[in-house]
Amino acid sequence: MKKRLSGSSESIAIIKIILILTLIFGFNDNAEKFIFSNWIVNLFLIFCVVALVVLIYILGLKLAAKYQGTKLEIKIWNSHKFKDALTFGKKALLVYSTPILNVLVTILSNGKIFLASVMSFDTDMNVVGKRYQYLNFFSISMIVFFGLLFSLILMWIFKLFEFDLGLKISFWFILFSLLPISELPGAKLLAGSVTFYVFNLIFFVVNIFLLQLTSSLAALFVSLMFSIVLATLYFVFFQYNRA
Repeated sequence: MKKRLSGSSESIAIIKIILILTLIFGFNDNAEKFIFSNWIVNLFLIFCVVALVVLIYILGLKLAAKYQGTKLEIKIWNSHKFKDALTFGKKALLVYSTPILNVLVTILSNGKIFLASVMSFDTDMNVVGKRYQYLNFFSISMIVFFGLLFSLILMWIFKLFEFDLGLKISFWFILFSLLPISELPGAKLLAGSVTFYVFNLIFFVVNIFLLQLTSSLAALFVSLMFSIVLATLYFVFFQYNRA
């Protein structure tokens, strides 16, 4: 019963995440004149693309977690803290660190600013069938890496088919997933290893920017080169010498 309830709550959370991101990306359809029917059609298209981006990312997370011998559950960023806050004042203080802020920014900016930091996840720290009994922080950071890698592969496919809407949504989704704050995936990535975070930050950010300008192979080569060089320099000057 608990597993069913857990699976049900996770499914609801995923649907809510997709709907929130759909609103963020589809609030303004950039049309010169607002026509409701056109806005709905555009919103539905964005819903389909957002659903694909989110589900591919989750697939990467889930497969990586399974390889690590554990499970994870998708949730809305800081949703439990907002739910557990008993007073209006405490809930108001949490607005800045929940998707409520993202929606408010979308409305106030008339859909010109995309804050895509909506999703997080909880991980079962117990490991099954592996040498070590418990999951460590670096293993969790690897799970995040593979989720982002799956998102990047999807972005490469969007680039191949010159699907600009997919490129835009993937761009902002990956970028905000790298934010190292609160319980966002970027914070889990940073907790595993600062050097590994630097590698990921450079690799993914350079990749998603270059994909707007050049081919996927060129973006991959340049981003990989920069990430290896800068992560190595960071390790040598800030980690190795400190030890």
